[in-house]
Amino acid sequence: MGLRQLLLSIAIVAIAGAASPPRVISLLDDSPIVARLPDRTLGGWIVKRAGDHDELFEMLSKDNGRTWSSPRSIHAFAEKPGTFGGTEPLVDRSGEVHLFLVRMTKYTLGARGEGERPASDDYRGNRIDIWHMKSNAARTAWSKPKEIWAGYTGALNSVLQLKSGRIVLPFSYYVKRTWRDRGEGFAAFTYLGHFLSTVVYSDDHGETFHLSKTPLAIETPDIVSAYGAVEPVAIELKDGRVWMLIRGQTGRFYESFSNDGASWSEPMPSAIRNSDSPAGLTRTDDGRLVLLWNNCQRFPYAYGGRQVLHAAISEDEGKSWIGYREVLADPKRAEPPPPGGDFGTAYPFPTTAFDGEVLIRSGQGKGRTALVSLDPKWLYETGAQADFAKSLDDWTWFGTKGVERIESEGKPVMWIAKTHADWPAGAVWNFPNGPAGKLSMRFRLNAGFRGANLALADHYSPPWDKEDRFYSLWNVALESLRAEPDRWHRLDVEWSTTGRIARVSLDGARAATLPLRHESAGANYLRIRSTVPGTDAAGLLVESVTVSTRR
Repeated sequence: MGLRQLLLSIAIVAIAGAASPPRVISLLDDSPIVARLPDRTLGGWIVKRAGDHDELFEMLSKDNGRTWSSPRSIHAFAEKPGTFGGTEPLVDRSGEVHLFLVRMTKYTLGARGEGERPASDDYRGNRIDIWHMKSNAARTAWSKPKEIWAGYTGALNSVLQLKSGRIVLPFSYYVKRTWRDRGEGFAAFTYLGHFLSTVVYSDDHGETFHLSKTPLAIETPDIVSAYGAVEPVAIELKDGRVWMLIRGQTGRFYESFSNDGASWSEPMPSAIRNSDSPAGLTRTDDGRLVLLWNNCQRFPYAYGGRQVLHAAISEDEGKSWIGYREVLADPKRAEPPPPGGDFGTAYPFPTTAFDGEVLIRSGQGKGRTALVSLDPKWLYETGAQADFAKSLDDWTWFGTKGVERIESEGKPVMWIAKTHADWPAGAVWNFPNGPAGKLSMRFRLNAGFRGANLALADHYSPPWDKEDRFYSLWNVALESLRAEPDRWHRLDVEWSTTGRIARVSLDGARAATLPLRHESAGANYLRIRSTVPGTDAAGLLVESVTVSTRR
């Protein structure tokens, strides 16, 4: 870290206490992707059906996304047949707006979600093309929409203009690949899925676009319905390179680099864990990178789950990240997931507002799409506390029974007990990431307590995850600590990923020394889960948890 970065970090940490947690500004099914306009106004553009045609509407905000103007129609699509959508905006250096849209024609797949993924042959004959239109004369007029790529793409997740002026649109596209016909050479030994990633780019302000000649592929763990390399996002780094993060199904993002936005390196696995979901990238006005993603694993949806959205900030151009905090939780996570369609917190579209906060439009499914405001200073916090004074809202316990907020000796506590044989009991809590730190928990094992696992992890998985002990950084069986029942105890866990160890103490006395289970940038989750078969009506009580981390 250079001197400037060090001073910046110290200054931010010094005032981080003034930062507010992320807050949902609105829950709107048609909330727009947000872009900054030259007059310090935020703009958003959405496509709606109006009678027998699609219509493009513009919304404006003069108070950093808190309130928005009524949608104003700026274009009626006369092009038929087809349905337009997926508006991805770019405000270029001259202040004009470029809108990249998708247009569905000959589309027979319907409104399928991750649970209804088509097999490879199902895509054939379907079309989702990419179209482009732009404003002129200081956004008082708009060009006629035109097709810039034909084929089958998915969602458009980012667009950027490089310092050179080149406009780059990353996207992915369907290829006629099946397990029976998977390719030659090395491709015959593996499977690359149904999609490749690439970009189109323009050097003449969007008048013409060219297709990159370097398609990008990722191997998949599924030979039937895995997408492969899809929904890439990209951002220009300070050294002039362009960095792309590509969604895949391997449990982490793959990354590719380009010197010009047209030719790209072979995708390689990044250090960033991920469910099968796209990322969001933006840059603060002082030059730091902010990453939004689903740092989720092991859930029967999208190869890892989308129950929570995470954020982190980087001062070294993505080499390391600070935060790993939950910024959005699925507002309907307590309900069983819907039988069809998509759901969850995925598909983040971030932009830095004029007040320095990051606005994030994210979420899938009716009642789940939110516009969130995030103060980047909040990501620098190094401590967290849970005391259950108001609720369990900071914890995840959906899909369980026997996790409740109750009174014990006049104090609010969390009770975890396996009260139902056919329901799991567990709770999960997110805290600021740290390669080193200390967690202290005041707890009591009720008489008759039969067993529970306490784990520190570096990613989210649901509270019933039976495999968490294999994928955590450290675990300890609470029954192994020989804590006296019906008495309050203090459990301390001091950890270091660089030292590859965690030391567990009970009431100040060393109780266990645990080895690091896998390489990691640090812990950011506490997990407590009953491990007993059948029932455990006694369970345990947690009065408070405090965490402090070090970087």
